[in-house]
Amino acid sequence: MLKRKIEDDSQSVESNDSVDSNDSTSSKGAKRVRFDQRVVFHFPRTQGSSCVPSNGGYTLGMKRQHAFVEHFKFNDQDDLDFCYSSDSDDEDEDDDTNMFMPIPQKTRKAILKDAGVKKIDKQEALECMQIRFSRQICGCDCKDYCDPKSCSCSLNGINCQVDRDNFPCGCVRNECHNPNGRHEYDPISVRRHFIETILKVRGQKYIWDQKVLQNTSSSAGDTTASKNVISFAVV
Repeated sequence: MLKRKIEDDSQSVESNDSVDSNDSTSSKGAKRVRFDQRVVFHFPRTQGSSCVPSNGGYTLGMKRQHAFVEHFKFNDQDDLDFCYSSDSDDEDEDDDTNMFMPIPQKTRKAILKDAGVKKIDKQEALECMQIRFSRQICGCDCKDYCDPKSCSCSLNGINCQVDRDNFPCGCVRNECHNPNGRHEYDPISVRRHFIETILKVRGQKYIWDQKVLQNTSSSAGDTTASKNVISFAVV
């Protein structure tokens, strides 16, 4: 009698554990974030004032107030196909790398006219030119060596910035004594970050490999030049 009761209690505990397990599983599933629709706001095109193009004027912008709103349900299969497919199956893979290329001034002007912008401010080109010129006046005047007592960057409490050779700061890596540091633009890191972002958007996995190539010139003695080369493979 006692043995039968123990077996019944054991079965009851196992049954309760099974129920609790199912409840926990269902509760975890209930906490998942689900999106039932997407909302698209459409803004009219206008001549912008919040950006400065690399050349000329005719900046592109949008009005502060949207014109209309569209709602799309995610249970619509056509809409899902639109979300997860490209605009054209014949597009080259290089299009992703060209999407952020500067738009020529003539093209920007044509875009504004096609959008119905009738009054275009032609003086904007002069204002943009002045802004671009003012942005070039930056960095310290140091030549190779940076003295913290005379370096304008050090005196203003900011780090030295080198985007390319001698611009905007003229100091070199081993001779900069700015206590705030020195930041040098690394095109390889920027390119790598861009490729990583594109591959993540596509949902593709990748493997990086970074090598240092040594180029030795026998005619000039024992001079050796090194160059970092990165490569990746999509898996």
